[in-house]
Amino acid sequence: MELRHLRHFVAVAAELHFARAAERLGMEQSPLSHSIRNLEAELKTKLFHRTTRRTWLTRAGARFYADARRILNDVDASAASLVVERNDDPDHVRLALAEDLAGEPFTRLLFELEHHRPAALVEVRELTHGEAAKLVRDCGADVALTLDGRASEDLIQVRGWAEPLMLVVPIGHPLAERDEVDLGEIRAERLALPRPTICPGYLAQIDGLLERSQARVAERVTVRHWNTAVSFASTGRALALVPASFVNGATSVAIVPVSQPGAELVTWILHREEPSPAVSLVLEVAALIDAEPVPLELRVED
Repeated sequence: MELRHLRHFVAVAAELHFARAAERLGMEQSPLSHSIRNLEAELKTKLFHRTTRRTWLTRAGARFYADARRILNDVDASAASLVVERNDDPDHVRLALAEDLAGEPFTRLLFELEHHRPAALVEVRELTHGEAAKLVRDCGADVALTLDGRASEDLIQVRGWAEPLMLVVPIGHPLAERDEVDLGEIRAERLALPRPTICPGYLAQIDGLLERSQARVAERVTVRHWNTAVSFASTGRALALVPASFVNGATSVAIVPVSQPGAELVTWILHREEPSPAVSLVLEVAALIDAEPVPLELRVED
C-alpha cells in the first residue's frame, strides 16, 4: 500500500463520485478505479458500494476513511514541519514539473540552478497540473512549473518563459518546404493534441491560438505524449504543434515555423505568497531564460 492509494481513496470517499474525485486529483477515472480495486484487494475488504447511479462507503470503508485521513494528515504535518528549514535554504530547490515540460528551457533552468555558486540541490517531481499545484500549496514543493495559465486564488502565478511553436508535418507534405505557415492553412488537416487530463494548459493555449487565428482544424486526434504527436506527424496520421526544442534535430519530419504573432507556448511558475530564497532564485533564472530566446551557451562559473 502506498500513500497515493490512501489519497485516491480519501478523494473518492469525500466526493462519493469517481469522476469528480478523478478531476479533483487531476487524473483520469480509469486509473483511479484501478487504484481503488487494488487497495480493496490488498485490504481484502470492500470499501465502497457501487451502482450505476451512486457510490457510497461500506461500514468498513467508513472506518478506514477516518484512519486514512488521520494518516495523511500526520504525513502532511510532518512534511510541513520541514518547510521553515528548507525555505531558509536557497540551495535546496524543490520543483514540481507538470505536463511533460522537460524541454530545452527546463534543461537550462536545471543547469543554471545546479551550477550557480554554491550549487543548488534540485529535487524534481513529475506530476499532473493538479498534483503539482497541490504540492506547492501543501509546502511539499517550492514552485510548480505548468502550462496552465488559469489564475489560482491561493498561489502566485508569474510567467516563466515562452517557446515558439512549430508545425510538424510529414516529409513530402505540401507545407513541408515552406519557410513559415499561417495556421489558417491547416483547416482541412487532422491535428494531434494531448488529453485534457494530462496537458490541460497546453490544450488551452493551443485552442486559444487556433481560435485567434480562425483556424479550427477538421479533426482532432488525441494522444498522451508529445513524442506520440510527432510520431503521428512523421507517418502522416496527423499534424502536430509542439515547442521548438521538442523537435530540434528531428529527421523524420518537416518542422515549419508558425507565422502568427504569439504562436508560442508559455510556461507559468506557481509559488506561495511569501517567496522563499529558493523561489527567488528560480524566478531570477527563469527571467534570464525568458529574456534570451536563443539558448545561452551552458556554462559553469569560475
